Amino acid sequence: MKLTTSVLLCIGALFLSLPSAAQKPSIQHGPWITNVTETGFTVMWTTAEKTFTWLELAPDDGSALSACRRPRFYNTISGRRQAGTIHSIDVTGLEPGKGYRYRIYGKIVTDDSSAYGTAYGPESRMSTSTVRTFNHKSDKCSFVMVNDIHGKDETFKALTREISADSVDFFLMNGDMVSYINDREYFLQHVYDPAAELLASTPLVYARGNHETRGSEAHCFGQYNPTSTEEPYFLFRQGPVAFLVIDAGEDKPDSSPEYSGYADFETYRSEQLEWIKTATRCPEFSEAPLKVAIMHIPALKERSSYFAQLWVNEHFLPVLNDAGIDLMLSGHHHTHKYIQPGQCGNKFPILANDDTDRLEFEASADGYMIRTVDTEGKITATYNQDGKVTR
Repeated sequence: MKLTTSVLLCIGALFLSLPSAAQKPSIQHGPWITNVTETGFTVMWTTAEKTFTWLELAPDDGSALSACRRPRFYNTISGRRQAGTIHSIDVTGLEPGKGYRYRIYGKIVTDDSSAYGTAYGPESRMSTSTVRTFNHKSDKCSFVMVNDIHGKDETFKALTREISADSVDFFLMNGDMVSYINDREYFLQHVYDPAAELLASTPLVYARGNHETRGSEAHCFGQYNPTSTEEPYFLFRQGPVAFLVIDAGEDKPDSSPEYSGYADFETYRSEQLEWIKTATRCPEFSEAPLKVAIMHIPALKERSSYFAQLWVNEHFLPVLNDAGIDLMLSGHHHTHKYIQPGQCGNKFPILANDDTDRLEFEASADGYMIRTVDTEGKITATYNQDGKVTR
């Protein structure tokens, strides 16, 4: 039987429309866990192709749940589920301090040209991991902090190699993880890829540094790091510790030629100051036995201190003193600095971590212990709430 040209074209179109192995979805960057609370968290990842994705959840207690009993969560905007390359799914309705298993599924969108029908490739499981929610009733709190990595992947990997997800409550990036954000792919590669396994199951807290404010794509920072305030400054509580994450913005005056007219951080800091005054009065913060401020640029007043550092020392520091802050953790200087209370108007110690050390923090209601550890695993300094122990 002879096949006409039209029949052959139809057969060809049919084969082209059949899903192939190449159309199975895969994760390009991530996943990472962020915006964790006592009752929920956000999972983020990216894909190379436009993909329709969802997340299935189950308790991490060894129990087996049938597929029909695992709740599904989607990226939904105003009632419509989304497909794309940037995936952000909010998981809600959880219990404090409880572990959960999550699975990410997806299918590539092969044709969505019709408003009344979308074609997909095959459905596939893309990732599986676990996470634990925060709990203010926990008697302990622990985390690890790195800062000022500036895209140096080998340093990042060396500092995080020994961290296990079940040993800490969260992982803190305290600013300047890259030098600028001119390219989203560069940002994703150097921030989320070097510690990918850790970030898939350990809540990430990312305090923006002055270098994350630079570059043509700097505005994307919040898209990849959602917070409870929808701003880079926010408040959260884990165990006996309340954390106030503050964003000092850029380190130079807004009129500096490097910013090409884009900077308006003096207004931003002034608005944030009013938020700090309100946030430090809320019970989540005021009732915590320990209070820690996290800010990339420390509130120091030294001979070498420059514009933003002097501004936060003059304006933020008095409010933090009144709020009963016990400790400020910073970076920015690329060297280890420990400022005793009273040295620059501070009623609490300020620790600026080196760019080649990780900071390990453990706390109970009675106090805290801090260790700084270099890339070879050697302890370089130890502190408690009474001050320096060794160096």
